[in-house]
Amino acid sequence: MTGEWCVRPYRAGDERELVGLFERVFGRALTPEQWRWKLQPDQSAVDNVWLAVHDEKPIFQYAGIATRFQVGDEERTVMVSVDTMTAPEFQRRGLLSEVGRTTYAHWRDGGVAFVLGLPNERWGSRAHALGWVELFPLQWLTRALRPGRLLARRLHLPTVAGFDALDGLWNGLADRALAVNAQPVCVRVLRQAEVALDRLWATCRDEYRFSVVRDRAWLHWRYFTPPSLRYTVLLAERAGEPAGYLAYRLANGAGLIAELFTRRDDTAARSALLGQALAALREASALSASILAVPSTCLHQAVRRAGFLPRDAFTVQMVPLDSRLPLDQLRDPRQWGIAGGDFDVV
Repeated sequence: MTGEWCVRPYRAGDERELVGLFERVFGRALTPEQWRWKLQPDQSAVDNVWLAVHDEKPIFQYAGIATRFQVGDEERTVMVSVDTMTAPEFQRRGLLSEVGRTTYAHWRDGGVAFVLGLPNERWGSRAHALGWVELFPLQWLTRALRPGRLLARRLHLPTVAGFDALDGLWNGLADRALAVNAQPVCVRVLRQAEVALDRLWATCRDEYRFSVVRDRAWLHWRYFTPPSLRYTVLLAERAGEPAGYLAYRLANGAGLIAELFTRRDDTAARSALLGQALAALREASALSASILAVPSTCLHQAVRRAGFLPRDAFTVQMVPLDSRLPLDQLRDPRQWGIAGGDFDVV
């Protein structure tokens, strides 16, 4: 505690003030229901939201989504860092460093393996001072679904039949990469998180040393219960057994693919899921589709072949809290199963 503020964990009801702070800092609205859904402080085994409070009002938040993670052969708790925010009048007072150190010490004592996040440039040298370690890039890739209409918008021209013809030609060429001659794969829309997702995770988990535990519980929370975002989840099946899933949503006329999860060598399931998602997005009049993928991985290569073009990238970073962690392996993206949906950017 200083003379100006005290540092403490979240208390029930703080979210009513925190959503106001969120709007001041980020310039967009957040409801208490959205805040509670994302952070679930009442369900975390360790305090996952820490605040600096001045005159009984929060002026700073450091928060992590408590996430079940496969770390080697164990299931551990990992904190995914989100929504770090400081009231404008208290910026440059050292709050990030003070609250960050307090938070990490508490999480370390609570058995959290590491903190995972996408710190931005505003953190500056404080990220390094708090122990953040760079791992590898996570890159946006985007495919035009209606290039004619995108061109017309950019040139401020009315859409005409010729633009629609260009759309059809482009999609026909790009979709050739999704045609795979293999054992048939059926794709259907999930209305709820089914037990088949547990079987899929049990089948695929051996391919990754580091990954969110992508079972039914994860998908239920992440894609079926958000209070404000509507996702569609597709399940690929082969001979009645799950082979992969894809989660996407439509936002401002564009498609966002949050996850595409299959075994690494299952080209047919990956292509079938991607093909159906892109077709559905075109039907919904989406102008483009975007996905996050780690360069050089099979997913990155697959979407590049399907007409996705690389754009800007984040750097995935971590704060190791367990001294036994194998940092050399953690820096190797081939050891990871990671997706945009692991964070809150999609």
